[in-house]
Amino acid sequence: MDESESAIYISIPTVAGKNINLFFPGNNGKGGFFMLKSVQTIKDSCKELKQVSSLTGTALLTALKAILAQFTIPVSNIFEIGFTQVVVGVCGLYYGPVLSGLAGILMDNIEYLLRPSGPYFPGFALNEFMTGFLYGLFFYKQENISWKRVLCAQLSVTCVNNLFLTPLWLSILYGKAFHVLWMSRLTIQFIRFPIDFALLYIVIRTVTKIRKPRV
Repeated sequence: MDESESAIYISIPTVAGKNINLFFPGNNGKGGFFMLKSVQTIKDSCKELKQVSSLTGTALLTALKAILAQFTIPVSNIFEIGFTQVVVGVCGLYYGPVLSGLAGILMDNIEYLLRPSGPYFPGFALNEFMTGFLYGLFFYKQENISWKRVLCAQLSVTCVNNLFLTPLWLSILYGKAFHVLWMSRLTIQFIRFPIDFALLYIVIRTVTKIRKPRV
């Protein structure tokens, strides 16, 4: 069997009537290696659930994120700069996708209790889970994290959360058309993405340099 025979093709329909085609090479390709490595990363992260030090560290980062969520820099009526994602990135760096994702759900509920904005909707907890999970996939057990890896991590979070899940939840909540909400958020993301990427890169690189090896 050659690489093309063992490859995986996934076609995702969109509201615009067009399909997004994803291609994952087989075992001989880099994509297959990445998928296998991601599975191992998830397995290793599950072990963090049994470590008291990991649970304690995650609890401290959860508290820090809840505090930082109270402080934002408003740019306009529809756009503000926050610093909570960098905390999630650090959590993913130390404790991996599973524990960071679960912590994200807890963070979402705590933040809503401290600073409620609109009706509570459980779908946004999935956003928080995906943020921690994706950052964990890209950062966990990585010694030298390049700007390209941070860029891919932030791009994944932006596409999955900000450009797909959030417009979907808002469409369900308020009955507005998905594509209208998607277009309005796309404009915001062009401004927000470089800021989020720069903040995340600076923090992740700094923490990577000063962190102590874990025994």
